[in-house]
This record gives sequence, structure tokens and C-alpha cells, in this order.
Amino acid sequence: QFVTEFLLCPLRQNLISQGDFQRGMTSDGTSLASTLVQGVTLRLDISLSQPIRMDGMRIAEAMASLLGQHLRFDELHPAIEETMDGKEEETKVDQEKKPRKGRNRAIRRTRQVMIDPDAEYFTDESDSSSSHNGSSMNSSWGEEDSLEAYSLDDDEEDLRRVALPRTLQDCFAYLVAPDSDNLACDKQQAALMELARLVETKPFDLIDMTSTLVRVLLHLEDKFGLSMFADKKWECLLAFGIHAPLDTCVQLVEEMKGGVSLGTRLEALSIIAATAERLSVSPNLAQCSQTKNMTPASSGTTSTRLKIALGLREGNDKEVGGDVVTTSQAQAPVSKTRRWRQPRADPKTTTNNFGPIAAHMIYSLFALMASTKENASIWGGSTGERFLSEFIKTLSIMVDCASAYPSHAVSALATDLFELAWSFHDANSVEVRRSVLLAMATCMQMMPMDVLASNCRMWLPFLKESSMRDSDEECRKLSTIMMGSFADMSRRQLIE
Repeated sequence: QFVTEFLLCPLRQNLISQGDFQRGMTSDGTSLASTLVQGVTLRLDISLSQPIRMDGMRIAEAMASLLGQHLRFDELHPAIEETMDGKEEETKVDQEKKPRKGRNRAIRRTRQVMIDPDAEYFTDESDSSSSHNGSSMNSSWGEEDSLEAYSLDDDEEDLRRVALPRTLQDCFAYLVAPDSDNLACDKQQAALMELARLVETKPFDLIDMTSTLVRVLLHLEDKFGLSMFADKKWECLLAFGIHAPLDTCVQLVEEMKGGVSLGTRLEALSIIAATAERLSVSPNLAQCSQTKNMTPASSGTTSTRLKIALGLREGNDKEVGGDVVTTSQAQAPVSKTRRWRQPRADPKTTTNNFGPIAAHMIYSLFALMASTKENASIWGGSTGERFLSEFIKTLSIMVDCASAYPSHAVSALATDLFELAWSFHDANSVEVRRSVLLAMATCMQMMPMDVLASNCRMWLPFLKESSMRDSDEECRKLSTIMMGSFADMSRRQLIE
């Protein structure tokens, strides 16, 4: 309202000329008249807020008066319109019945009487009819009291500067809005807020729009400093990975082939790994996990489920009597209280949705390495070593997620990953050696025993040397675990 009064003052006192209306006021050359007309239009489009509409009408009438035009809103002058109508009717009555002036005066007096619809009034009807009306009124009030109350929750959608997108094409149009658009920030925020929900509904054009939207989201930058930008972007990409995994994986692999930054490649790998983990577990368990909060920075660490399977749970190291003892951070206090045994919960079967598509997604990453192995911008230097370590870790997570699926392809995937990782066992980078040992330890449990035994003369001496002389503590620990696991597998094979 203060802005309205500020604009009405110069308009009503003729402090602005017609030349000032045509003068450009913004950087793009928009005139003052166009800016005011746009503001008036926005206020008139609001149907639920009467004061805002009234402000727009007042500005419009003041502008029209200054420009020499006549503009009048009936909604802004209701009392004046009713008075004018009364005068016209009175004029017609006077012209038709001039001699009967007394009756006209009586009519005028009658029209000036205001009747309160809620006031109590009496008629000439009998008392019985009045009592009947009173009982019917009480019954109507009782019916209204039995109705449910309206909800007072208001999403304030009518106050948004831009409407929420309803389709995937609307989200695409919002995300690619040019920077010159005054509503570009609001459009980007609205698209990020609604895109994941729209993808979960699986619209008919999901497959057609997946590649385009994944590419746009992957390269989307936070130009407006949105507080929720990183989380919402990750949520949208992960939604595409869950509901259209193959198309999303293919598009991410194609983007990693191009001239993109290391951060973009790591983000693409983290999306693929998180998709595999979410598809391999139940939806309720996935919502409780922290996979959806995974970022490219956190993707450098090993999957929590994979660490538990390999005996690499994180904990606090304490020195007791010269020995280092690892304790869990969430260790429960020791209690001697004897409790009643709780009833065992019924087991629930969970479908592994990643198993049927694991081979397609894993071998698409193998194809990426085969087609770009000569590209120094991807695999060369320190950035190449970092990307290679995360690349092998992502494959390890994917193979581990597919291990619970009953298929003979799992052993073939594990064998191929074992051979790929072994080819980098002598790398100088600690991160690469750590990822290689992690991949080998993951695949060892799924490979056929005859394949392991045929190649054990190559990698067993390497594991022995790595368990004693490697400079990295985690590499030494992984080597020791792999040697013990292979010994247990050999004993079981002999027993059988």
C-alpha cells in the first residue's frame, strides 16, 4: 500500500508528464508506462486479495487521467454507481408522472431505508407459523454445526510469483529460463521443488524427457544462491535414477565422456552408485538411510554396507596395554539386567530391483573405460588417479548391490571386475591401490573357486607383501582380510 500511495501522489498532482512515461527506466529500455502497466496487470490478476486489486485499479485510473483517457472501474466505485442508477430511475419517473410529485417523494424516501437482513422482524401471520419457522431455523443451525470445518492450512500458491510446474516440460522450461528473465530465480526454485515429485508419479513422457533433464540438472549451476540448491538437485537426479535407471545411466556415461570437470564426473558416479543402493533395498529402508544425502564429496568413502561386509566398520582406536583396540562409536553400555525375550518379527521379503539391470549399468561403465582409455584429460595426472579410484569404488558398490540377486551373471560381473582391478594393483596412488583391494575383496566372495585358485599364484604374493609393507594402513588391513577370506574359502572347499 505504501508503494501505491507513493505512485498516486505524482500521478494525481500531474508531476509526471507524458514524455516521462515513454522514457526508458531500466537497463533493457523498458519504459515507465510499460513497467506501471505490468504492475497493474499483476495486481488485477490476483482474485483472492481484494485490497491488492483495488490498489491496481487506483493506479490505472490515475494513469488514464494523466494520459487524457477515461477509465473507471465499477468495483472501485460501487456506491457512486448505485447513486447514479437511482438518479436515472428517478428522472424517468419524473418525466412519466410529473403531476404525482408526492408519490415520487415517498418512493425516494423508501429507497433510502436500509434493511438489516439479520434483524428480527414480525409479520401478520399466526403464532403457530412463527413457532414453526423458529423450529425450522433451529434445525438448520443444527445441520450446519454437524458439517466439517474448513481447513485453515493455506499453501499460499496464489501469492507465488510463478505457478508451480505441472509437467516435466514445464520443469524444463523453468530450468533453462534465460538470466535476463526477471523471474528466472523463482522458476528455478519452483522446478527443483516439484521435479522429484513429478518423476515419482511416472508421467507418460518420463522416458522422453529423462535424457534432456538429466543433462540439464547435471550441468545446472547455482546462479542465485539458493539455500536448498544442492540437496534438491541431488534429489531430482536420484529420482530419475530410481524411476528411469537405464536411461539415466546411459546419459551420465555420455556426459562423462565429454570435456567436463572432475567434479561433474564424480557427481555422475555418485548418482549411479546411489541409484544401485536404493534399487537393491526396500523403499522404507532406503528412506531411513543417508544415501539420498550423498554428495560427490562423500562419494569418496566406501559404502557403509560394504564396509560392514568386509569388517571395516569405523570406530575409535584405544590403546590398552600397548595394544590398539577398535571400539564402535555407538557401542551400547554393558548391562547386567535380565530382560524378557522379545517376540521375533516376521521376516519380510524385499525385491532387488537392481539385479535385473545390473549387467547393463555395470558394463556401460566398462564401455566408458574401453572407449576413453587413451584420453589423458580423463585418466591422466592426479585428476585421472582420483577419477579412477572413484570409478573402481563405484563398480564395487554396484557389484555388491547385485550380489543378492539370484543370477549367474553376478559371478561373471565379479570376475570381470576382479580382473579390471588387478590390472591397477601396482599403482603409485594410495587411493587407487585402496580401491583396487576393495574391489578384489568384494568380488572374491562371488567368484567361482576354480577361477580364484587358478590365479591365486599371481595375487597371493602381492597380498602378503601388501599386508606387511604397504604405506597405507587401510591397504594393509584389506590385504589381511582378503588372505583370511581366501583361506576360509579353501577350507570349505576341501571339506565339501
